[in-house]
Amino acid sequence: DGLPPASPDYWELMTTTTNIGTAAPLLAGLNAAADLARELDRPVDAARWSGAAQRLSAGIARSFAPLGYQRTVDGLHGRDSAVTFMAPPFNAAPADLPRALDATYEALLLPQGGLTPGNDPTAPWGGNAWTPSTSLFALARAGTGRPAEAGKVLEWLLAKRNTLGELPEKVDREGRPSSVAPLAWTGSILVLSLVALDDGALPTPPLRS
Repeated sequence: DGLPPASPDYWELMTTTTNIGTAAPLLAGLNAAADLARELDRPVDAARWSGAAQRLSAGIARSFAPLGYQRTVDGLHGRDSAVTFMAPPFNAAPADLPRALDATYEALLLPQGGLTPGNDPTAPWGGNAWTPSTSLFALARAGTGRPAEAGKVLEWLLAKRNTLGELPEKVDREGRPSSVAPLAWTGSILVLSLVALDDGALPTPPLRS
C-alpha cells in the first residue's frame, strides 16, 4: 500500500498500524535522499528513491488524508502533533493540511496554553504541555503562510523559559517550566520558525527534479 510497517515513533510507543509520526518523516527522507543522489550524479538511486517517495506520498494521501492525518491509519488513536511533519520544511503541504493542522491544534490545546503530543487517552502525558509538540505548530504555521498564528505560539514558548532563559521539555498544569532544560529539539524548531518568519519559506525537499 506504499506505507511503512507499524513501528515506534517519536512518542517512543509502538502502534499496531502505521503511524503518521514515521510515515511523514520517511517521506521527507526519501525526497531528500533523491535530491542528494541527483546532486551526486547518481541517477539510478535518484529514480529509486524518488519512486519510493511517490508511492509513500500516494499511500499517505489514500490512508491518512481522509482521517485528517490522525495518528494511525486505523483512526483509533486520535490526533497527533506529528501532523506538522507533513508541513514545510519537512514536506510540501497537501492542500487539505491547513484544516488538519487547525483541527489537531484545537484538539491538543491544554488550559496552560501549550499542546500535548496527542489526545490518545492511553498516552502517558500527565496533563503536561510539551514544548516540542507546541513549537512544531509554530514552524508548520510559518511554513504554510500563517505568520501571525506562528508568532502567537512562539510568544507562549518564550514566556515559558526557566529562570536561566532555557526552553524546558514540558510545562506543567500550573504553567511552570518542567523536566529537562535546555531541550535542543525545541530550541532548533524555534530557530527554524524564526528563520522561516524572517526570510520566508524554508527549502522543502524535493528541491530538484
